[in-house]
Amino acid sequence: MVDNVNEMTLKLANFLLTENQQLNMVSISGVIAYMTLSLITIGLLGPSKYELLDFLNCSYSLEEYSYPEYFLIYKCMDVSALDDFSKIGSVKTAIFHSKPALEYFKQIALESFDIDLQSIHSRNNEHQLLTIIHWSKTLKDVPFNILHHEPIKIKLSLLLISEYFIHFQWKTPFDVQSTKKTVFVDCYNNNRDVEIMRMVDYLRYYDDSELKAWIVFVALEDTDVFAAIVLPYYKNRLVDVLKKMSSKKMETWFHSSFPQRIDLRLPKFGFINKSRLRYFMLFHKLNSLFDRGEADFTNLVKDGGYINDYYHYSSIKINEYGSYNTTVRRSSLRLRGGSSTKLFFVSRPFIFYLYKSTNNLTLYFSVITQPLNYI
Repeated sequence: MVDNVNEMTLKLANFLLTENQQLNMVSISGVIAYMTLSLITIGLLGPSKYELLDFLNCSYSLEEYSYPEYFLIYKCMDVSALDDFSKIGSVKTAIFHSKPALEYFKQIALESFDIDLQSIHSRNNEHQLLTIIHWSKTLKDVPFNILHHEPIKIKLSLLLISEYFIHFQWKTPFDVQSTKKTVFVDCYNNNRDVEIMRMVDYLRYYDDSELKAWIVFVALEDTDVFAAIVLPYYKNRLVDVLKKMSSKKMETWFHSSFPQRIDLRLPKFGFINKSRLRYFMLFHKLNSLFDRGEADFTNLVKDGGYINDYYHYSSIKINEYGSYNTTVRRSSLRLRGGSSTKLFFVSRPFIFYLYKSTNNLTLYFSVITQPLNYI
């Protein structure tokens, strides 16, 4: 399953980065997307089910439940991936439905995936918005409020929304006193004033001459997860690096990296991002899921239905202590650079992802084309 999740993550990142013929900030969890789509296959019947299964690269076998229907249980649906995500973030997902939901699907969604099913009006846009806002306010400890102003212009059947934020603590914090103002050259060659953090420590490092990128891994506290920072060579494009990345390549990067004394300079950044996955799914020819005449969600809602839209709202806020973190349990190391220290200066667009080293799972992925700090 890990390779499937990682490959979906990269497909999402590539699509979102260049959507609408421009370079966009990317903030996405392929884990959340993959597990949510895996769940809705249980609610599907007919050809659409197998199209989605093929897209997820799922192998499956038929098993009988205590319910009268038969379900497909998939080897790809390892819900422990959601536990892995909880090490670095908090998430809540809801499926909004205008027809009555089947109780056994609600039970599977809540008990195995922690996904809510919420009843919503099929046509009244004001009522729909209030329902979504009310659901969002029930989420605990979320440091932002989603602003969902996308009216459904046709009858609403099924609407999927995931909301999550990334929170963690560095194993060794950056040196606060070394944070300085400097210039970051964004994806459009504009100079932007940013705060650059500094850490001098022994970090895992890899130089990929094939993809023409440098990679450094920074450990997180109390976990086997690392933050990977991918910086293209000076004359290489970030888009080209991302296109050539793969699950196997990321595994190679970590397991072939070696500890080296690194003088890391990383910009602070923080932003809230909205990603509309409907267009991504249409791009990959999953049109039938959004077609009332082709989709058959009879195992999800009474008399079936179809998906209207699918949104991800995500947020990250990187500082000297971690993401959405202002407390420190360990003091930073006041190391000085030297002739044996390699400078890793992130002053142009880069990739930042969170990687679980023990199973090679990419939990979260972002592309920073300009280090915004709007939160």
